[in-house]
Amino acid sequence: MTSEQPSYPVAPSRPVERTFHRHTFADPYEWLRDKDSPEVRSHLDAENAYAEATTEDLAPLRERIYGEIKDRTLETDLSVPSRRGDWWYFTRTVEGGAHQIFCRVPVTDPAQWTPPTVEPGTALDGEQTLLDANAASQEHDFYALGAFSVSEDGSRLAWSEDTAGDERFTIQVKDLATGQLLADRIEQTSYGAFLTPDASQLIYIVVDESWRPWRVYRHVIGRDASSDELLFQEDDPGLWLGAELSADKQWLMLSSSCSEYSEYRILPVTELAGSPTDEPVADASDDAAGPASLPWRVMISREDRVLYEVEPLTVAGQDYVLLTHDAHAPNGRVSLVPLGHAGRALADLELTDVIPASEDVRIESCVPTATHLVVALRADTTPRVRLIPRRAVDEIVAGPREAVPSTSDTGSGRLAESDDAAASSAAAGAASPSLLDGAEAAFDEELYTSGVLSAEYENPVVRVSYTSFVTPPRVYDIPTAEPGESGTNEYGVGEPVLRREATVLGGYRSQDYTVERDWAVTEDGTRIPVSIVRRADLDPTRPAPVLQYAYGSYEISTDPGFSVSRLSLLDRGVIWAVAHVRGGGELGRGWYENGKKDTKTNTFTDYVAVTRHLATRPDVDAQRIAVMGGSAGGLLVGAVLNLAPELYCAALAAVPFVDPLTSMLMPELPLTALEWEEWGNPVDSAEVYEYMRSYSPYENLRDADYPPVLAVTSLNDTRVLYVEPAKWVAALRTRARHPETVVLRCEMAGGHGGASGRYSQWKDTAWEYAWLARYLGVAD
Repeated sequence: MTSEQPSYPVAPSRPVERTFHRHTFADPYEWLRDKDSPEVRSHLDAENAYAEATTEDLAPLRERIYGEIKDRTLETDLSVPSRRGDWWYFTRTVEGGAHQIFCRVPVTDPAQWTPPTVEPGTALDGEQTLLDANAASQEHDFYALGAFSVSEDGSRLAWSEDTAGDERFTIQVKDLATGQLLADRIEQTSYGAFLTPDASQLIYIVVDESWRPWRVYRHVIGRDASSDELLFQEDDPGLWLGAELSADKQWLMLSSSCSEYSEYRILPVTELAGSPTDEPVADASDDAAGPASLPWRVMISREDRVLYEVEPLTVAGQDYVLLTHDAHAPNGRVSLVPLGHAGRALADLELTDVIPASEDVRIESCVPTATHLVVALRADTTPRVRLIPRRAVDEIVAGPREAVPSTSDTGSGRLAESDDAAASSAAAGAASPSLLDGAEAAFDEELYTSGVLSAEYENPVVRVSYTSFVTPPRVYDIPTAEPGESGTNEYGVGEPVLRREATVLGGYRSQDYTVERDWAVTEDGTRIPVSIVRRADLDPTRPAPVLQYAYGSYEISTDPGFSVSRLSLLDRGVIWAVAHVRGGGELGRGWYENGKKDTKTNTFTDYVAVTRHLATRPDVDAQRIAVMGGSAGGLLVGAVLNLAPELYCAALAAVPFVDPLTSMLMPELPLTALEWEEWGNPVDSAEVYEYMRSYSPYENLRDADYPPVLAVTSLNDTRVLYVEPAKWVAALRTRARHPETVVLRCEMAGGHGGASGRYSQWKDTAWEYAWLARYLGVAD
């Protein structure tokens, strides 16, 4: 730090009383909510100035860490081309460019599914640039893409841009045959816009005043946006509206959902044929607008409180819906339902299981291709992909066909039958397992993440990703066909083909690092998984500093993943520890439900239990454990600091949700009503109010020896408003023994993810890591 310590900003205390359920809270810093106030802007500027002044001595370290991230990154790079129809699509990044360039080249051999070889900096024959986001971002301080949709026939592109960081987008359309930008322009939209298969129409979503997606419109290309037709409006303030095409692109599907239940309505795309009236209809701000009269089919009513997804498909010549749902199955199951049963009560549905309920396997999604069901699932804490042949689904309805022997040898171990399949095969004494058991790609590491990148309906390959804490991201293509066809096994699945592993420069070697799974035990006896990453050459008998990370909300899991920036900490001797606390989804739906609403404090006590466990290890320096989390993970940071500030040497809270009770009491705020399914509704319930008040970081500060705190936020964040960390920091300084070590850094032109563009993000990461390095004792 500088020899002369600068003075931190002091926010005046101007109490505003908030009264609910016979309790009054005098909030001294609520006045900071006025984003347009010159005084508030001046205060945030002063916080930024203090953050820079008090870390001035770290500037050289920041530059070194930024340089390390940059030097390890292949700046001029590209993605693996992915085929859709008659084109191969891919992206390029170029040195000095903060954003991607979206490109395509024509397919030269329709029978060939090996992607073309693309070289950095070298254009392919026939290569087209669809969108240069670097050029598009030049006139803006912030730039982010929302939608990016190329029509099925490849004739048009629709994309949307956010140039403020508030997640409100402007859609534009381009004619890819001529390269001309069309006159169509739609403002103030949400995520998720896409073109219909024939490229004649655009489906898009708008948000209400609380930033909740609530209306779906269709826009006919070439018409003025004032004539756009409202397709559906979701009036329930607790439900989020989404729109998508089915896997076979034959159905438009709208979902009204929250974290606990959903309702799908589906419509053949052909029913959208024709143009809306020339008369202007009400725009997104006109509450009098009524939806178009269309023959929607509601699959299961929201009244049945089932969380589900749908995919219409033909099975043995009959119309069915593939239902991925949680009815009598907290971890999910996949069932067939006759399409004609749409709208029936749950008790009256004829459910035929394709994947039955399991206590150990969490079904996350199931998408059909022409030959397979592509299942994303979670087992033993990690995500993986299972492929089940469609033939097995047909046989459920029509009976089994004559078996077809495999024509390939799968003895190499690259593909293995699932544990469930092996068990059922052994129990039945069969020579081969049921086709319904499917096949999963087998990988060598214990802790890894595999997910679906693309599963185009007609494509004879499924593209999957693979990564781990020490393995850079890989892309595999898995061939698929009818079971037993040439090059596939009895499940119709071929050997995965490695298409690419991300390049890490600077001599990176995965064997220089080790990964370990440890377990901590809480006071209630629950075992909490902990992932530990460190350099392999660290002496395990010498205590090392630890950066402990967690998220723990929304059933979002902190899965194994590679990070170039993390290497800068690992190479300085820091151990990276991930606490897989309740509230996430690592151990299934029950793991999530035991860390939300009236069990939310389990998330925080789990984290503290992990810290206490790590402190007993001989390779951990108990005096140098830092806590880090962002968004809902920032709530965790604030809560554990109130629970056990003495355990931590520093705390990094990114866009932290540290004033949750105030936010949940204000339905007019962005997304609040939707969040009641995660936290409870303190407006209506005194019990929820008291429970949230018991753990709210802002309302439970006490006189204590808090560790140094860095809170980072963005002025235009619509998910966690900047005012939460601003208030928290101001209040924390009045209770902390060393208020001068509490720092707030506010990005004045950013959103929930901070500044836009990779270079700005690398600089932000370097800033935060240098600050952490000081208190972890590795800032030399």
